[in-house]
Amino acid sequence: MIPLIQNELMKIFGKMASWIYMIIIVLAVLIAGIIYSKFSADPNPNWKQDTQAEITMLENQMASASGDEKKMIQNQIDQTQEFLDQDINPNAKTNWHFMNDVVVGVSSLVTLFVVIVGSANVAAEFSDGTIKQLLIRPHQRWRILLSKYIAVIIYALLLVLTLIVSGYIIGLLLFGSGDFNMKIFEFTLEGRKVAIVGTQFLLKMLYFIPSLLIIMTIAFMLSTLFKSQALAVGIGIFVLFFSSTLGGIILMLADKYAWAKLLIFPHLDLTVYALQDKILENITLPVSLSILAVYYAVFMMLTFFFFQKRDISI
Repeated sequence: MIPLIQNELMKIFGKMASWIYMIIIVLAVLIAGIIYSKFSADPNPNWKQDTQAEITMLENQMASASGDEKKMIQNQIDQTQEFLDQDINPNAKTNWHFMNDVVVGVSSLVTLFVVIVGSANVAAEFSDGTIKQLLIRPHQRWRILLSKYIAVIIYALLLVLTLIVSGYIIGLLLFGSGDFNMKIFEFTLEGRKVAIVGTQFLLKMLYFIPSLLIIMTIAFMLSTLFKSQALAVGIGIFVLFFSSTLGGIILMLADKYAWAKLLIFPHLDLTVYALQDKILENITLPVSLSILAVYYAVFMMLTFFFFQKRDISI
């Protein structure tokens, strides 16, 4: 099996596009870092005094405000006071803030490139007419297909590693080394919550992996079943960019239709669990992972079953 995987990795890295995707990720992180630096407030060592002064100013404004305005100003005062109470610098910008705020967003590019590589891994064998030469080797079909799948997983993990390492280095150069345990405010459906910036980034990346695996598997399955890279990439991109929208719509229907909770789309973005414990009253991270595991098993069985039974003809 290992020689087969090595052979498939050589095919992947033998294509210039595979290297270009890595370079694009690094460039995207760099450009995002420069933009983030330009539009971020400058670090303020006297932030506590300035924050207290802002509260005093708001209190003076509230003294002469009307009823509705007083409520709005009081809300601003309460939110600003929280920064002092929790010892959170509102203008802090370090490499960990950059990674948590920006690098996580660039992970969409990782998914996109993995979908392209994963779908081409099988479909290209059909379009190039090399599938027969591949299958006449003294290896079982399922071993050949599994080696292709494992090779794509390895490439996907390398892209994730490229994203994290480049994000850390670029963040270090642009914003300096920050405290991993620095507290921040994260926004959830239930309001703001206090979190540790480094932990939040790691949780988001950890929860990103299952979603990446599922979308990659969908693209791999479609390219195997229909021998079409275009179809696999098209559906993979659709799932990538519209899963959040469809998931939100399905969650609204879930209160009325219990079966809607079992659809795949609400569970594809697991990074929400870095912000909150549940997406509905009875849908927690273990539930979402269990539902994704069932879909994953179905996708894999369909992929290998039809590849085993397919009559290969060029």
